[in-house]
Amino acid sequence: NNNNSSATASDMDWIRVARNAIQTRLANYSSTEIKFNLMAMVQDKRTYLTERLNALAAIGVEESDPNMLAVRSELHSEEEKRAGWASENERRRHNYLPFCVEYLRALAGSGKFEGLVEKAR
Repeated sequence: NNNNSSATASDMDWIRVARNAIQTRLANYSSTEIKFNLMAMVQDKRTYLTERLNALAAIGVEESDPNMLAVRSELHSEEEKRAGWASENERRRHNYLPFCVEYLRALAGSGKFEGLVEKAR
């Protein structure tokens, strides 16, 4: 994690090159279009928080200390967020087509399908 005061000349050169490349690509699109995402590679926040917990423990901070509790709470939130992402990804990757086909067959077999189609119109 570089802040502005510790950025080296090569860091600044890389930033300049990246900025120019991004601006050139953006210039190819009208201002109302969004064709791509700009994403950054960053450290996993869980890694940072775990390291922070270890550092606090190493200097003798008690588990009940508000700083320790705050970091643990943030780590727990990150873990919950990741669990939500995993569940969302599973739903996105699941093939729902067989279920939908079977559901439509069951509706048709029970005589309810045509009524639902009429109602939907």
